[in-house]
Amino acid sequence: MKANLKKHAALLAGAVLLANTQLAQADDQQTIIELQKRIEQLEQSMNERLNAMADSMDSAQQSSGAAKKVHIGGYGEMHYNHLDADGTDTRQIDLHRMVLFFGYDFSDRARFVSEFEVEHTLVSDGARGAVEIEQAYVELDLMSNMQFRSGVMLMPVGMINETHEPPTFYGVERPVIETTIIPTTWYSAGISLTHQLDNGISYDLMISEGLKTDDPTYNSDADPFDLKSGKQKASFADAFDLAVTGRVVYRGSAGLELAAYAQYQPDLDQSAEISYADDATLVGTHVIYQLGDITTKALYARWDLGGDAADAAGKAVQDGGYVEVNYRLNEQWGFFARQSAWSQKDDMNASQSDAGVNYYPVEGIVFKADIQQQNEDAGNADGFNLGMGYMF
Repeated sequence: MKANLKKHAALLAGAVLLANTQLAQADDQQTIIELQKRIEQLEQSMNERLNAMADSMDSAQQSSGAAKKVHIGGYGEMHYNHLDADGTDTRQIDLHRMVLFFGYDFSDRARFVSEFEVEHTLVSDGARGAVEIEQAYVELDLMSNMQFRSGVMLMPVGMINETHEPPTFYGVERPVIETTIIPTTWYSAGISLTHQLDNGISYDLMISEGLKTDDPTYNSDADPFDLKSGKQKASFADAFDLAVTGRVVYRGSAGLELAAYAQYQPDLDQSAEISYADDATLVGTHVIYQLGDITTKALYARWDLGGDAADAAGKAVQDGGYVEVNYRLNEQWGFFARQSAWSQKDDMNASQSDAGVNYYPVEGIVFKADIQQQNEDAGNADGFNLGMGYMF
C-alpha cells in the first residue's frame, strides 16, 4: 500500500509542478485563476483516490486476517460389512459418520475447537442415526507448554479416542477393545490441564461428568454395569459424582510412545435415591513403537467396579487388550494384523482376529479391506469388511 501511495503522491507533485510552471508563464490574470482552479480540482481528486485506495487495502488486510483465524476441517467414513454370525448372514452398507471441524483463534494464546458429527446419515424417529457435538471447548495457553481447556472434550485415554480419523488407523472398524472396554468415542463436559515437559513427558488432568449407567429400579431389563451405555455425552448430564482422569505420556525416544492413564468416579449411579451401583476405576496403558516401516502397538485396559451388586452380577472386573503389527510398504499401501481379547463378565473369554490392507491414493483418503474372525464369546461374527474414509 505504501508503494502505491508514493506513486500517486509523485504524480500529484508532478501535476502541481506543471501547473505552477504554466502559472509563471501566464500573461493575464484570468489564465492564472483558471489554472488555480484546475490545481485545486486535481488535488481534491487525487486525495479522494488515495483515501479510497487506502480504505480498500485496509479492508482487504482486515478480511485476510480474520480468515486466517478460522479453521475448517472434517472426516468421514463409509463401511460395507459382510458377516456371518452363527448362520445369520449380514450384509449392509452404512455411511457410518460425517464430521465437520470448526475452530477459531481469538489470539495467539486463546482458541475455540469444535466437532459436529452426524452418524448413519438419518436422524428421525425409529432411525439409528445421531447428531453429536463431540468437542466444543475453549483452550487457553497458560504458558507455551501448558494449556487449560473448558467445555466438551475427548477423554485422554486409549490410542484412538482422541485421534480416530479413518486414515490414521488400520481396519474398517475401530479396534474392538477401544469400543467396548474403552467406550470410544468417549467425550464429556469438564475442565482439563495439559503440560508438556522438556524431557519428552507430558501429562493431562481432567475433571468431568462421570458415567451414569442404566437404573434397574425403573427398568428391569437395565444393566447397571454396562459401562458403554453409561456415557452421558454432556447432555443434561448428572454431575453429583464427578470423574477424575489422568494420563502420563512419554515420547522422548524416536519412534516410541508409552502411555498410562486412569479414571476414578465415586458412584456409577450419580447418587441415585435408591443406590444400584458404586464406584468405578479404569486403569490402562499402551505402547507404540515404530522401527522403519514396521509399527507395533499394544494396549491393555481394565475396569474395577465396587460394591456387592457388581460382584453378584459377575461384572466387577471388565478388561481387555490387543496387539497389532502394521507394515507401511510405501506411501500408498499398508498392511496390518491384530489380535484382541476381552472379558466383560465372569467366565467370558472373547477374542477377535483381524487382518487387512489400507490403500491411500492421495494424502487424506483411504480405502480399506479386512477379514475378521470371532470366537463364540465374542459373537461368532466372521467375514470381511470394506471401507472408505477421508480427512481434511
